[in-house]
This record gives sequence, C-alpha cells and structure tokens, in this order.
Amino acid sequence: MAYLFDPDVVHECALACLGKPRPVMFDAFAEAMEGKYPDRLDLDQPWIFSNAGGAMIQMKLYYASIVEYIMIWGTPIGSEGHSGRHAVGFWDTVIDGEMWYYGEGQFDKRVYRPADRVYVGPNQARAMNFTDGVWAVEYARGPLPLSVPFGLADELVSTLDFATAVQTLSIYASLVGRHWSQPHADGSAPSAVRRTLGTLLGTVGPAVTRLVRPPEPNDEIPSDTSPGS
Repeated sequence: MAYLFDPDVVHECALACLGKPRPVMFDAFAEAMEGKYPDRLDLDQPWIFSNAGGAMIQMKLYYASIVEYIMIWGTPIGSEGHSGRHAVGFWDTVIDGEMWYYGEGQFDKRVYRPADRVYVGPNQARAMNFTDGVWAVEYARGPLPLSVPFGLADELVSTLDFATAVQTLSIYASLVGRHWSQPHADGSAPSAVRRTLGTLLGTVGPAVTRLVRPPEPNDEIPSDTSPGS
C-alpha cells in the first residue's frame, strides 16, 4: 500500500514548533507540513476532547484516511491512562511539556521531552502519564477503523460525552471525504465512485459537526436571574 506521509518528514515538520508559544506552534507545524505536502491538510477542523484509555486530552485532526492520520494533541493540566493496543503504529513528537511511558516488563519510566520521538508499534501498549501537561504531533499508520471503538468507548459508556463522540466520527468522515476527493499518493486521479463518495462525506461530515458542536467555553459566572432576585 502506498502511504502519503513519511513519519520522518512529519517529525521534521514537528520540530518547527519548538520554542514557540501556543497556539503559534500549531500554526508553525501546519505551515511546515504545507511546504512538504501542499493542499493535503485541512486546517479548519475544530479542537475537540478525546477520552480514551482513561486519559483525557484535546486534539486537532489535520488529515485522515482509512490508513493514516495526522493530528496535534495535548493537555495543559496533565492526564494518564492506557495507550490502547492497536493494529496501528503511532509516531509521536513531543513539542511542549513532558510525558512518561512504560511497557510490560519495563521497570523505569521512559521520559520524553520536546524534540523527542515516541513510537508505539502494532499490538504494543504503553502506560502513559503526561505529568503537568504535554503537546505532541502524532502520525498514525495502519487500519484506523479498527481503533475507532477504543477511541469512542469512554465517551459512550463512561463520560457520556455524546457530542464529542459524534464530532470524532463526523470530523473523521470529513477528512476521509477530503482524502478520497484528492489524487492518490502516486498522483493518479481518484475514480468517479471514490470522488463521489468523497464529495458526499465532505458534505455530510461538516454539517453534522456544526449540528452537534457545543458552545464555546465560557468561564464567566452567570448572575442570578431567578424570580425574586
């Protein structure tokens, strides 16, 4: 199978983030990737929560197909959990903060800091701790639909955050639709059927995302508007 992205190139682009404040670092990554892979990323998808394996983060997906995705993920307050055991390989580059990993039979934590790379291969798993917060670029390669149940399970049966679960699926559908509407990795044009399906997903996905998108966070304490106040 011809993959579009080279994990070493994605890592190189992630290094453009180092030393920059948030959210400037995210824009720096997007600009670097655009230089290497013109018109392949979708920069307009929203940040959404992700609860999986007990860890809570937020993520912004830039690209997704059936076999690859690219995103930035992180948390400013820390979290911990189980990476999941997938049929997919994951390459992560830390761009800010710090994370700790360990696997079965490892008795000392692996500490990863900005510019460090982490790889968790197919059928492997890690315990994860993000200490006081971390931000990372992630590239995944493999049969991604097989990982969808792990990505949604906590939201469906634990946090009951159905808005996030639906957004996860609708954004993924939007990005797959974009991918199917574009040329193949070898530059050949997509088939008419593929292009039609891509257009359909690219229309329905964003519409669903807009429909279920929750209000923007508002930390303002409301005044008491109850009768008689």
